[in-house]
Amino acid sequence: MPTRKPPRRARPRALLAALLLAACAGGSGDDASHLPNPLSLPGQALGNAIGNGIYNARRGKVEAYVKAHHPALIEEIRAGGGPLLTHAMALAGVRPEMRPTLALRLKADIGLYLNSPEALVVALMVHGG
Repeated sequence: MPTRKPPRRARPRALLAALLLAACAGGSGDDASHLPNPLSLPGQALGNAIGNGIYNARRGKVEAYVKAHHPALIEEIRAGGGPLLTHAMALAGVRPEMRPTLALRLKADIGLYLNSPEALVVALMVHGG
């Protein structure tokens, strides 16, 4: 029984698909690729879950602290800093060397935080580690 050849249209499509997969796969391992190694996916998922849990716990602490001390934090931001603001930055994971710069930014944008503790939480978390 003679073997059937695939239709003519299938060959260019198959070739194109093979070329695209080869381009995405990378060669030496140092090449950028958007296709992850399938064997690493369970580990990455676990790592992401742990990282998200840590972030959410830290954000929860910052949110509770900011909401409990919002008026005093606003006054310290206006003054250029203070112990409550320093503690809020520490809770958010802001590196000590970045805190003076962040205090200046918060002061410059004080209008954003006057009536929105959530906006202050976001600003702290964005600059946190």
